[in-house]
Amino acid sequence: MIMAIGYNPLISKLQDIPNYIVYPRFFDDKRALLIERNYKKYLKELWLNKNKIEVALYPDNVNYILPVPGNIAYVVPIHTLSQIEIADKLRENNYKVIVGYASDPKYRDYTIQDFVKASKYEKWYLGISTKRELKEALFYSFNYGDITLMLLGRFPQLKDINYIKRRLKVLLQLISKPQGRQSSILEFFPLNWGV
Repeated sequence: MIMAIGYNPLISKLQDIPNYIVYPRFFDDKRALLIERNYKKYLKELWLNKNKIEVALYPDNVNYILPVPGNIAYVVPIHTLSQIEIADKLRENNYKVIVGYASDPKYRDYTIQDFVKASKYEKWYLGISTKRELKEALFYSFNYGDITLMLLGRFPQLKDINYIKRRLKVLLQLISKPQGRQSSILEFFPLNWGV
């Protein structure tokens, strides 16, 4: 699983973190997209930073192709399973697409099992902020996820950049471990060739 870190107050001190997609390479603006629904502002920022961005959120609940840069992979937030059609339209227009599972139930009307079953794209777990959500993302083999710093500790701890860097390193080791062991057919049939 590949992890991303969106914009946060400490982002300038996290740019050197290896093996994470760190803002602005992972581009998201929850205020513009979910609260203000200011897609024009979001698109302007997207175009201004297009050479720095690798992955960006596609604006929520937009079921048509927006004028977005083609060199970026887009995470399409899926609030209802019928919105997978948005990902289909983007793919038909040669955009790289990842479907996004909303960690907060108030932003979706389906279960994680339904999402995994319905998706034919790479999957992104949006806004991992608890250990339960992280375990769920790993259990269902999500390809990507973005974390909030709250996953790493409590507010007093989050003021210490060295603490955060240590926790990010531990998190990377955790998600890099195989989540299960592949069995070999030979384990089920003992080899006794009459010897």
